[in-house]
Amino acid sequence: MEVDVAERPSRVFGFLRAVSGVLAVGLVLLALGNIGVQFYANTRDLPGPGTLSVVAHVVAAVLVVGGQIVADRYADWRAPVASLGVFVVSGVTLWTFWWA
Repeated sequence: MEVDVAERPSRVFGFLRAVSGVLAVGLVLLALGNIGVQFYANTRDLPGPGTLSVVAHVVAAVLVVGGQIVADRYADWRAPVASLGVFVVSGVTLWTFWWA
């Protein structure tokens, strides 16, 4: 019985995948931080980041984790496209809720 050996991605795709992985972890941590700050603000009767910010960060974190799973699992054209999707979702989230 023969087993197919998985293709190794090129160095560029590997680097792209690594950077998108860092962004995915960072966005998950931001989502968890937003949840924690909102919970703290609710218990102390403070304004907090708001429901829109918390929900948007959680949705973005789910999207980038899904994209990162696709980028890690495949070695064909889907990997860089998924990594670029992680970049786009992370960039839009950071721009909308942190920089603008």
